[in-house]
Amino acid sequence: MGVNVYCGKKIKMKKKWILLIIIIICLFFIFFIVNNETIKKGINKENLNPHSNEEKYMPSLKLLYEGKMNGIEFGIGTKYDKIITQWGKPEEYNDSFMGGILLKYGDTYFLVSDNQVTGIYYTGNNKIYGVQIGMELEQVEEILGSPNDLYTSQYSELYINEPLILKYKADKYIVNFEINTENKKVNSIAIFQDLEK
Repeated sequence: MGVNVYCGKKIKMKKKWILLIIIIICLFFIFFIVNNETIKKGINKENLNPHSNEEKYMPSLKLLYEGKMNGIEFGIGTKYDKIITQWGKPEEYNDSFMGGILLKYGDTYFLVSDNQVTGIYYTGNNKIYGVQIGMELEQVEEILGSPNDLYTSQYSELYINEPLILKYKADKYIVNFEINTENKKVNSIAIFQDLEK
């Protein structure tokens, strides 16, 4: 009988620990959802423009319409060899990044696939389309208007911390402003070809 009482107490103790762990997990998810909604609060989702065919020309995104960024002479579609010829050997070279090649030159990263640039990722101090790294989410919207999309990125090689992404479209190109979910500031600016076009 003493063994049964001991086993019963052990089972009750395990149930308490399991219940405690479940409560902690639930609280974590509630905190994450509330925190994420607080960040999104500054953006009026009713003003999002998900229909790229209905977008109006935005002069501040002039270079994006060409697949380029301010201060970077190469754009989407530039041949890999041209970058190497003009800028020399990259500081960092990774031939297995997001299914392609990553070339790093200072604060500029070129994503290359099939011998051409498919994306540009920037973390420097220059203004890109009037936006600078470190600006707050609300400042981006003041400069560029409401984004075409606003979402939390899934984990990837490019976005490892699951940040908030403000996405703007300009014809067949898109720009993503990576927003840090803790301080609500721009961490990076990346452009890609819009695969939906």
